[in-house]
Amino acid sequence: FFCFFRFLFSLFFFFFPSFSFFFFFFFFFPFSFPPFLSSFLFFFSFLLLPSFFFSFSFFFFFFSSFFFFSSFFFSFP
Repeated sequence: FFCFFRFLFSLFFFFFPSFSFFFFFFFFFPFSFPPFLSSFLFFFSFLLLPSFFFSFSFFFFFFSSFFFFSSFFFSFP
């Protein structure tokens, strides 16, 4: 079930990187990581959210895809 939603979110990353970055941290990181680390990354993504430049959106895509695969591997050891 979660694998299917993570696959949909990975497709969603490709089209809307900066927007889906916020939703990915909001939905998946409270379940995959400890509370302190997830709240810190959520705050960090919330600070970077208002910028809509191309370079930052590309950074969002790289950063969110990296944490997408890391959370996927941590959930299934």
